[in-house]
Amino acid sequence: MPSIKKGNLQLMKEINTATILNLLHRGDKLSRAEISSITRLSATTVSALVEELIASDMVEEVGERPMVGAGRRATALQIKARGGYVVGIFLSNSSLICAVFNLHGEKIAEFKTGMVSGNEAMMEQIEKALVSCLDDPNVKDCGSMKGIGIAAPGIIDEKGETILYSSYLKLTNLALRDRLSSLYPDIPIQIVNDSNAAAFAEQYKGIGEDKSHLLYFTINEGIGSGLILNKTIYSGYLGASGEIGHIPVDPDGEVCACGRRGCIETVITSPYILKRCQQLALTKEVAVPGTFEELLRRYNEGEDWLQPVFDKVLQVTTIMIASAVNFISPETIVIEGWMKDSPSFMSMLTAELVRFPFPVPFSSERICPSSYQDDGALYGAATLMLQKIFKATSIA
Repeated sequence: MPSIKKGNLQLMKEINTATILNLLHRGDKLSRAEISSITRLSATTVSALVEELIASDMVEEVGERPMVGAGRRATALQIKARGGYVVGIFLSNSSLICAVFNLHGEKIAEFKTGMVSGNEAMMEQIEKALVSCLDDPNVKDCGSMKGIGIAAPGIIDEKGETILYSSYLKLTNLALRDRLSSLYPDIPIQIVNDSNAAAFAEQYKGIGEDKSHLLYFTINEGIGSGLILNKTIYSGYLGASGEIGHIPVDPDGEVCACGRRGCIETVITSPYILKRCQQLALTKEVAVPGTFEELLRRYNEGEDWLQPVFDKVLQVTTIMIASAVNFISPETIVIEGWMKDSPSFMSMLTAELVRFPFPVPFSSERICPSSYQDDGALYGAATLMLQKIFKATSIA
């Protein structure tokens, strides 16, 4: 019996400590009295736990808090930025980015390199990136590593922390956590789909902050989507949710990378749009666009011959988003990729969604460009790890 009681007391201490850290992690500067009031822990308990956190370099005192009425001003507390750090890694289709974030979620070091493919080449690239990034002088006085968060495209088994399949990176059953744990023992490691990570970043500190339900789309060379339900990432069975780009919409369309014909991806992603417009330019006897960036610039400048192609893109994008909205009814839809770089296209897309006969009227404020742009997955991977470190546990 005494050992059970001791175990229960230790668990309660861990829960109370995590609760205090979580409050401060959300960006609040709070006094001991305010923490006691919010958590309903006794002043004595809060004081003792705070002293331990200060001694462990996780929390610091930062001046005084204003008080109502007379009396001594209270000392403010916050998470110590350099009380440790987390590493965020983003495996994109074109590059690998490894960055170090302090405990305030601020980037203090970054290493970027070209992308490779295949399990063994990828592991070697990740290991080199970690060594290079951690060797940055800005990391030296930041305490110890608290965790590694990795965002990757493809199907992720987020329980087993395995990349089951990524077509772009040619990865199959890459047991990433197990491989990294052998190099960094006792360090928490979390692997998440890149679109889910970006969606989380937008909901946590971005354009969808404090929204409970958020749908995120990234549309460039491919399509990715991430879903937040009740402020939590929804990955679906074996992490396979969000593969909306491979729904066929045109039986006479082009063959998709997945092997099927006329998927959404073959209509609205940049490589297919560029190819279609290059072919059209030859028939119209106009200058053939060499890159998608040039094509988008010319579309934004109003070249009429491009309108039929982008009308088709608008139609399919509207159907894709409307289908998701009818099924999920998110509060906010975040768009990342080439569409947000075209004000005229975004304006037309918003207007189409406002006109769409949803059961709940759609307001234009519900669709927004991403706030992190193409860094969303990187920040999401790091923020998820910070949340994991500071998240208050509960007794089941």
